[in-house]
Amino acid sequence: MTKPPVCPTRGSLGRPRGAVTATVAAVTAATAVFATTSCSSPAEGETDTVTLTMADNFALTHPVGVGGTRPFLDRIEDTSDLDINYFASGQLGHQADMPTVIRNGTADIGVVSAAYAGSNLPLSGVSDLPGFGNDACQVGYALRDVARPGGILYEKELKDLKFRPLWAGSLPSFEVMTSGRHVTSPEDLSGAIIRSTGGTVDRMISEVGAGAISMPIGEMYEAIQRATVEGTLASPISITPYSLEEVITHSTRGAEQGSFTLIYGVNTDTWDRLNDSQQKELLDAADASQESLCLQLNEAKDKAYTAMEDAGVEFEDVSANAAEWEKLVDPVRQGWVDAGEKLDLPTQDVLDEFTAAVDRYDHAAERIARGEKL
Repeated sequence: MTKPPVCPTRGSLGRPRGAVTATVAAVTAATAVFATTSCSSPAEGETDTVTLTMADNFALTHPVGVGGTRPFLDRIEDTSDLDINYFASGQLGHQADMPTVIRNGTADIGVVSAAYAGSNLPLSGVSDLPGFGNDACQVGYALRDVARPGGILYEKELKDLKFRPLWAGSLPSFEVMTSGRHVTSPEDLSGAIIRSTGGTVDRMISEVGAGAISMPIGEMYEAIQRATVEGTLASPISITPYSLEEVITHSTRGAEQGSFTLIYGVNTDTWDRLNDSQQKELLDAADASQESLCLQLNEAKDKAYTAMEDAGVEFEDVSANAAEWEKLVDPVRQGWVDAGEKLDLPTQDVLDEFTAAVDRYDHAAERIARGEKL
């Protein structure tokens, strides 16, 4: 029996698996060609391979790529009926653009982060709030639970963006890292100019009387050298990929004022066009990446601390002021809730459900090490 025509999904370039291109224009041009060209039937004996375009804001050498994206691509490469054209390091758009890039079908699969796309993802910022611990597995699995279909983030926010989450990650242990400024208590930040990812991090910086400047972390090296900013609030995982340990002189350790979270997902129109087998292949690959990513991020955090110390970064002892750092958690969370409720967003419900999910995954990394499936 003759097989039906095989059409690439919207945004596909039809390049060899794993191909990387450098321009958004190539995607636009290729999409236009596919929109006006009939699909051909596969030759006898060929499989109905569907090609998906994946947009990423991280490089495959970044811990997010090493632990999550690379295993996902490798696993999909072993399947018989899915191919992925992969575009790394923001080639299809900046982090703030990703919800739109995925929603309009320029990419079938991509990553979104509430810290950079708060206007599109106001509720998803819940996972960046402080007070949820320093285990990337605990926060990552909790975020995946509330973001997948049936979870409050999906039903209240992500579904309308045509975004079906596959796996989630957390860069934990946000610490205060500065150039030339000693910080052991929140009051030591008063008057400082601090680089921020935006979103909930801005709230913490404001709470201590500092000024926040939003900028990509890739611009921070030069900003510190020029004294445009005095430091940042970030996970140690984000420091070494950009050689920031060379310009940072001091860092807290144990303040733990939030995290940077991210969600990889698929356009729901693309998802609905896949058959049951293809959907299962995506979910199986995503589940494997969920586990490997969180373990990689925990490992990367420890390695980053060592690299920073080797580079001469002085770690400040905050233990004597632990209660002062903990006191920031409630007002920062409440400020987030209140701001959302003024916009008629169910921020309190989202916070409650996410907190319950975090509790379900207590000691997640230890449980994975014992061979438990979460």
